[in-house]
Amino acid sequence: MENTAPLVIESCYKRSDCTIRIHFHNACELLFVRQGRISIRVGEDIYEAGTGTLIVIGRFEEHSLEVRTEEYERNYAILDATRLERLIGDRRLLFPLRNRPKGFRHTFDLSPYYDRVCAIFDALCAEQESPGPFSEQLCLSLVTELLVYLQRTPSALPAVRQIPSAVLAVQSYIEEHFAEPLSISDLAGRVFMTPCYLTHRFKDATGYSPKQYLVLHRIAYAKELLAESSLPVSEVAFRAGFTDVNNFIRTFKRDAGDTPLRYRETHQQTQV
Repeated sequence: MENTAPLVIESCYKRSDCTIRIHFHNACELLFVRQGRISIRVGEDIYEAGTGTLIVIGRFEEHSLEVRTEEYERNYAILDATRLERLIGDRRLLFPLRNRPKGFRHTFDLSPYYDRVCAIFDALCAEQESPGPFSEQLCLSLVTELLVYLQRTPSALPAVRQIPSAVLAVQSYIEEHFAEPLSISDLAGRVFMTPCYLTHRFKDATGYSPKQYLVLHRIAYAKELLAESSLPVSEVAFRAGFTDVNNFIRTFKRDAGDTPLRYRETHQQTQV
């Protein structure tokens, strides 16, 4: 079924000194520090980020932040990851959103483009509040411009290398078919590689093995179902691509740090 969700799920400007508790989106997020300083945790990484910093948060990454200054302003845009994958023509632009190779940092200094980045987020907010004709095309253009600026920063140098086309093909296939039965042998056969060679090239380019990438997609979708539905855990497991519910529970607890039921209780209680 074709994805008809909007590219930009949410775009906001906030001015507050509140602490944002650890949370998760099955989506990508671009968070721009417009003024002030924060400490932000993304997964296991902790950064101090100041004015002009843009933080890239992938769809698998839980995150939280604390404000370090009295004055603090931020913009953020939450993006539909699947739709973004289909609309962006040059896959290299998606590197900071999708891949976590060795040495990757979630923070990008966009202070040289500060005024323009502010204008982009203002325009995204305006479209969120009152979409006009060709809103999707305008939002895509604005998001693409942000991704270009990410590639122009010194911290983005690892991202501009050419990713092997075979890796891109496997990565895209996993993203579209993660709920289906998949094996590394089948994935390798699609791109005429041995499983060992594919695993090596895939991890070098993305920071994940093909198996890890597959499980991350399944767990991310399971988290979404647990937080937003009352489906039984067995049905959540099946819809996310797990054929054995006990294996799902073990894998979920290992990756999310909690059982599926406890995760549901915590996240449904904290929803506003």
